[in-house]
Amino acid sequence: MWPYTNCDVVVDDNGVGFRYSFSALKDRHTAVEVNYTDPQNGWQTSTELVEDPEAILRYGRNLLKMDAFGCTSRGQAHRAGLWVIKTELLETQTVDFTLGSQGLRHTPGDIIEICDNDYAGTLTGGRVLSIDAATRTLTLDREVTLPETGTSAVNLINGSGKPVSVAITAHPAPDRIQVSTLPDGVETYGVWGLSLPSLRRRLFRCVSVRENTDGTFAITAVQHVPEKEAIVDNGARFEPQSGTLNSVIPPAVQHLTVEVSAADGQYLAQVKWDTPRVVKGVRFSLRLTSGSGQDSRLVTTAITADTEHRF
Repeated sequence: MWPYTNCDVVVDDNGVGFRYSFSALKDRHTAVEVNYTDPQNGWQTSTELVEDPEAILRYGRNLLKMDAFGCTSRGQAHRAGLWVIKTELLETQTVDFTLGSQGLRHTPGDIIEICDNDYAGTLTGGRVLSIDAATRTLTLDREVTLPETGTSAVNLINGSGKPVSVAITAHPAPDRIQVSTLPDGVETYGVWGLSLPSLRRRLFRCVSVRENTDGTFAITAVQHVPEKEAIVDNGARFEPQSGTLNSVIPPAVQHLTVEVSAADGQYLAQVKWDTPRVVKGVRFSLRLTSGSGQDSRLVTTAITADTEHRF
C-alpha cells in the first residue's frame, strides 16, 4: 500500500496538488431491484428488492433497477444489490493528482494511501531528512503533532521499495520520532506517512495511470473502504472515522480576553480569542454592548475571519 504525500505530487498553477471530487446525490441509490434467474420460479426472472432504511431516511428513496447476469440464487441477488448500495454510500470520493517517476510504483487496481496535509488539517506526510540507526530515531522534514493517547505509526519505504508500517515509541522533538523497529534499507529523503488514532487512513483504489507528454503521470483513484465486505457479508456495523481534523461544525470560542484602554478621551477595546480546531472559511460575529441586563444597549457589531478585533 504505497503512500503519497504532498512532497510527491506536482502542484498546478493554483498551488493545488490533490484534487478531490464527490459523487452526486442522485448517484447514491438507497434501494435496488435486482432481476435474477430464479430456479424456484421455473427458471423465470424474479426480482429481489434490497433497501437501506437508514439511508432512505437521510437521502430519500432513490431506486436503481439492475440485472444480475448469471445469478440463480436469491441470496446472491440480495448481496449484489446490497454491494451496490454500500459502494455508492461509502465510497463517494475521487482524487486526481500528478506524479513524477513514482507514478510507476502502482498499477490500476492497487490500493494506495493519500497523506494530504491540507485535507487532514495536520501534518501527516513528508520526507525523512536523517536517520539515527543506533537510537532508531528519524528526523523529519517538518514538525508533527502526536496525540497523547492511542498508538501512532509511521509508514516508511524499505530497501525493497515496499511500504512498511512501524509503531512510534517516542517523540523526543517536534521534528523527530523514535520507532519500535527500523526497516531494512530505509534511506534519507524517503517518504514517510503518519497513521494517527484520531484520523482514519485515507485509502483509494487506483483506476487509471496516464503518462503525460512532460514525463509525469496523472493518477485517478476512487475511495476504498476495506470494511465494506464485512458489512455486506456479515452485517457488520460501521461508523466511518473522519479523515480530517477540519470540521464543518463551527468551533467553540475559548480563551476570550478583552483589554480596554483610553486614548484621546475615547475608549478602545482589544478583543482576542482562539478555537480548539481549525475550520476553513469560518467568520466570527462580534457585538459590543454597554451596560448589563435590561439596561444594556448595542454599541456596534463586526464580522471578521481573524481571532482578534479592535473596537
